[in-house]
Order: sequence, then structure tokens, then C-alpha cells
Amino acid sequence: MADRQAEFVRLLTQHSSRLFGFVLSLCVNRSDADDVFQNTSVVLWEKFDTYERGTNFSAWACRIAYFEALYDRRKTSRVKTLSDAAWQALATDALATADERREDEESLAECLAKLKPADRELLQQKYFSQQSVAEMAAAGSKSVHSIYRALSRIHDVLLQCMRRSSAAN
Repeated sequence: MADRQAEFVRLLTQHSSRLFGFVLSLCVNRSDADDVFQNTSVVLWEKFDTYERGTNFSAWACRIAYFEALYDRRKTSRVKTLSDAAWQALATDALATADERREDEESLAECLAKLKPADRELLQQKYFSQQSVAEMAAAGSKSVHSIYRALSRIHDVLLQCMRRSSAAN
């Protein structure tokens, strides 16, 4: 039981941002999305015994979230603003967009791994340590202009790598 619970928490945590983004795309406002996401999380735990290990948790969770959002929409909607068909089309588009974003994130991770260690370190300083370019230049005894040039070159390398990856898919 504890292993299964730990697996559920790990999977939900890993996929929660994508799942919430999907729910948010189906709801009228953030408050409704928060409610639907919370209800979805409860239902996911209740139905976790039906989840087959090794399959796509995100797709399974989004399917349940879709039905939770649909239930919430029908329960709270006095005036229909969209037909069910239009609403279904929006949900399908939201899933496709989320899948494309996941593919882009995977592609970016692969491209980042191909960078020289010094280039990865420069990106780390700029985006994750949130150092200013002036601080980076001072720490590395380089000019601000050279840091900007290096970042621009790295961005170009990543962009070309992402484009090649996208074309290959």
C-alpha cells in the first residue's frame, strides 16, 4: 500500500503542472480550475488501482480531468456558452498543445546536453542563478559585451538544434 501511495504521489507531482495547465484550458477562470484540479486529484487517487503501471500517466490523468471538468461545467453552467462538440474540440487542442510543449521540452533538454560544459555553465548562471550579465562578466573577468555575444551564440546553437530535432520528428 505504501509503495503504491508513494508511486501515486511521485506520478502526480511529476505531471501536475501539465495536468493543471490542461484543466486551466478547460475552465472559465482560475478558481474553477483550482476546484476541478483538486477534485481530479481525489478521483485519480480513488481510481489509481485502475491505472496500469508503465502506461502514460499523464494521458490517463488528463482523461479523468476532462470528465471532471465536463461534470463541473454541466453542474455550474446555467447558460451554455459552447456546444459540447466545441468544448471537446478545445480539450483535444489543449492536449495536443501540451504534448507539443512536452516534446519541445525534451528536445531542449537533449540540445542542452549537447552544449559544451562552459556554455551550459553560462546558461546556468544567467537563467538559474539569476545573475545579471554585469555580475557574470565581473566574476569571469570578461566584458559585458562578450557575455552577451556568448549568450547570443548559445541561443543560436540551441535554436538550430531544436529546429533540426523538430524537422526530424
